[in-house]
Amino acid sequence: MRGAQWIALSLLAFAARSPAGEKVAPGGSAARTFFYLPPGIEDRVVFYHSFELGAARPELDLLGAQVSAPQDATPADGLAARGLRVRSGHGSLKLASGSLTLARPLTVMMWWRFDEPMRDETGYHLITLGGKGIVSAFARGKGEWCALKEPTFVFQVYYFEGITNMNHIWSGSARVEPGTWHHIAVTVAGAAEVRAYWDGLLRVQHTIKGRQFRTGDVNSIEFGHPMTIDELVVLDRALSEDEIAAYVEASRALAAVRFPCMAPESRTGRGTQP
Repeated sequence: MRGAQWIALSLLAFAARSPAGEKVAPGGSAARTFFYLPPGIEDRVVFYHSFELGAARPELDLLGAQVSAPQDATPADGLAARGLRVRSGHGSLKLASGSLTLARPLTVMMWWRFDEPMRDETGYHLITLGGKGIVSAFARGKGEWCALKEPTFVFQVYYFEGITNMNHIWSGSARVEPGTWHHIAVTVAGAAEVRAYWDGLLRVQHTIKGRQFRTGDVNSIEFGHPMTIDELVVLDRALSEDEIAAYVEASRALAAVRFPCMAPESRTGRGTQP
């Protein structure tokens, strides 16, 4: 399903839901409202956070997660309505759950926006699945580490006992303009196949070596800093490249027309368009 079909289905599905566009509190049913997720994958969502209810209150949490945000994290204009600005040096928004596992299919994704001009030395964190090791997507700036000359996208699978370490440095710039929304997604399939997508495009594909992922390898997810983040989603399925690309395309189009229309008390504006 491509972006245009996705948009049409999203509009129809949103219209069919509650007139107030109400979201369901943690533990809600599948008949819930996600701003830009297509109806076809809503029932695979196990965690959803749009920051409309506050920094530590996701709309849906079937993981039984403990959600914590840095003390100085502040509300900010988001992709759909409200996002969360997480500043440098104060950690990330984190969810911790014993239900997280890489032994089964998984997708973790979010929208993010850099708020300050970047320098050559600037780095930032995107998504890290952590526990007995890490599966991590981030950018590292110019410096002695790997002799980088500019901000560069890095993807790592590291520290898991019995799994060969992988440090993938993408040969291209990770420099972004402030105020522009981007999307990051990490998928795991077959307890071994790990992929990372940037703005709907596949950047990393890696099959781990040594052994497969096991239950207990990870127990937390940390999301980006220093940046504004929005629409955090965890699904119990590994989305395909086409599905992620269509979601990104449709989300940009829906955000550009400010869909859905939020109630004034829950809308903070949108700032720069994605």
